[in-house]
Amino acid sequence: MSGTAFVYGTLMAPEVLKLLIKRVPESRAATLKGYARYRVKGQVFPAIIPSTSESKVKGMVLMELSRSELHILDVYESEEYYRATVEPELEDGSTTPADVYVWKDEHKGQLLLQQPDWDYSQFMQQHLPAYLDMTQGFMQECFPQQQQQQQ
Repeated sequence: MSGTAFVYGTLMAPEVLKLLIKRVPESRAATLKGYARYRVKGQVFPAIIPSTSESKVKGMVLMELSRSELHILDVYESEEYYRATVEPELEDGSTTPADVYVWKDEHKGQLLLQQPDWDYSQFMQQHLPAYLDMTQGFMQECFPQQQQQQQ
């Protein structure tokens, strides 16, 4: 059984996906209505929270994710986010059900979310190498068996 995930931040980077799930799945550009994306204070990754019906977040839908790949993403996003099911709109105007990681309510009151919106190109230019190092460390700590299979 496969699943889909709407991603809007660091999981849009092919390099991050390769470290986490060992491949770059097929993806489609999409927009998620009713949510707003923010920078997270002191971090290089963003967060989304439910917002007004006029709010939109641009991202992409990762297609045909396996249960084990979704499990890896769940563990990766588990501290600050919860998984919700949404229906992002694809470029052709159709919608598709997808899972998305939403900033947990208990963190909203801590003034951690900041404007302006998080910037993907800035992340790729300024933060990707250090973020990949952190992601590699996460995989070694949380999924050591997969790291051994790679070698």
